[in-house]
Amino acid sequence: MPIAMIIHGGAWNIPDSLVEAHVAGCRAALETGWAVLKTGASALDACEAAVRVLEDDPTFDAGTGSVLTSAGTVELDAALMDGRTLRYGAVANLRRLRNPISLARHVLEGPATFLAGEGAEQFAVACGLPLCDNHELITPRERHLWERWQAGQAQAPAENPPHTEVHVVGGHDTVGAIALDRMGNLVAANSTGGTPFKLPGRIGDTPLIGCGLYADGRVGAAVCTGWGEAITRVAMARRAIELLERGLPPQSAAEVAVRTLGRAVPGGNGGCIILTPQARIGLAWNTQRMAYAYQSEGAQAIWGC
Repeated sequence: MPIAMIIHGGAWNIPDSLVEAHVAGCRAALETGWAVLKTGASALDACEAAVRVLEDDPTFDAGTGSVLTSAGTVELDAALMDGRTLRYGAVANLRRLRNPISLARHVLEGPATFLAGEGAEQFAVACGLPLCDNHELITPRERHLWERWQAGQAQAPAENPPHTEVHVVGGHDTVGAIALDRMGNLVAANSTGGTPFKLPGRIGDTPLIGCGLYADGRVGAAVCTGWGEAITRVAMARRAIELLERGLPPQSAAEVAVRTLGRAVPGGNGGCIILTPQARIGLAWNTQRMAYAYQSEGAQAIWGC
């Protein structure tokens, strides 16, 4: 079976000054995941490895470098779904874990499907994953933005944003990956720090199966990024898979899913990546930019933003 992989690094109005870093991060994640796939390892292994690279890159709103809550802390969500078994592992509201995707992998293989907060972190310890202090996940960039927000000099992006002179900061840097391995299995994965200055405890689309991601090894896999509340309302990932089931090619399915998001929900901005069992790829977004990188066996890697 051919191998294939696609990565995204968030769909939002990425400034010109940050494009190079976003593309470089997606390329690095693709190269890592691709190297895993080439050894004959599983799509699960490849997705976990690729997303860990993005979580460790402070460019992205996932893991280290994530946006801050209104309380000035980092809270992380992540998920993995196995298209062969339809099993999934999801985690949310993590405050002391550098790589939530690795905990999601343990949850997928364990007795639960979705763990949050303190209970999730206790399970991480039981699985041998190291914990860290929350402040270790905070970069000076995000601390500075939070301080500006506290002083009324910045506001978070929102649906139907008001006309204001206050600077809107932050984006939707949810990161994601889909891999197709030698056995023909598809896996979808994502990770996020959420939206800037969110209420503590807020959970968006990322760890919600059918919203932020979905994988069915017979049909395809989809991972979404953008305004989580809007994506959840239209169950965007499952909607994209249903379009594949109806016979649409992956590129058309991605485009229709994104159009649906924009039409159904005011302020519904985001993007979608798709990969099929035939190693066919689709990607679309309705924001100014979306960072991405992808490769199919026998073809050169492609990346952009």
